[in-house]
Amino acid sequence: MVAVQTREYADHYQPLGVPARRIHVTGSVKYDGVCADRGNPRTRELARLLGIGDDERVLIAGSTQAPEERIILDIYRRAREQGPKECAKPPSELRGRLSAKLRLIIVPRQKDRFEEVAALLRRSGEAIVRRSEITTALSNSTTLSRPIILVDTIGELNAIWGLADVAFVGGSLDGKRGGQNMIEPAAYGAAVLFGPHTWNFKDTVARLLENHAAIQVADAASLEREIGRLLADPRARAALGDAAQRFVLAQQGATERTLDALAPLLASAAPARRAA
Repeated sequence: MVAVQTREYADHYQPLGVPARRIHVTGSVKYDGVCADRGNPRTRELARLLGIGDDERVLIAGSTQAPEERIILDIYRRAREQGPKECAKPPSELRGRLSAKLRLIIVPRQKDRFEEVAALLRRSGEAIVRRSEITTALSNSTTLSRPIILVDTIGELNAIWGLADVAFVGGSLDGKRGGQNMIEPAAYGAAVLFGPHTWNFKDTVARLLENHAAIQVADAASLEREIGRLLADPRARAALGDAAQRFVLAQQGATERTLDALAPLLASAAPARRAA
């Protein structure tokens, strides 16, 4: 018995001699087990520790590779200076305060790059906080300056995606890595973006795009345009995020379908095992 993710994969097995009756399209187990609840305990605790307020918009760049951290930092700084366009022409005395409500969280893919990324952020002159150094909750005050969060820990990205309003999935701009997992931020209903190099998730990307559930950009300039548009338009953010979450939830169940396909084989093998 062969269990495959898609009909395309199934069609590839038949020329190899596998009878069609033994091929089952069960879907991808990558969708099973992902969290779609932003209110889960781990995400709530991270929001508290990182000082993320309910009135803030959060831009997260996750699983990043060089030069993506520099690109996202530049995009963030320019977006913050412009202020939230969704607040149509706020009074001048409020512009600085409103623009401070944009937060940036960067999560490098590899731990051996944590120091490199920390140095990049420090050279920018921005206030930064490293996740590994947070022992008490950061203050969510009304000050105009809130720090960039560098997540230099392992195993927290899944829960951190639950904080994102806009999520950029890294490893997709450099042309070397083939993209990283965009299913996790999509499951939370974040507005998901990624670059042109996503061959590691070819089917997922194709289906997200078909369902208008993510945005694929060509380069840094188009990434900045799309992030700016999403930050400025809450309805566009919500529509993209809702489509992403619906898509992910609709794909779940591959594990159960695989077990259902295996059950007859296990049942038929039981008498032989007893005889042996």
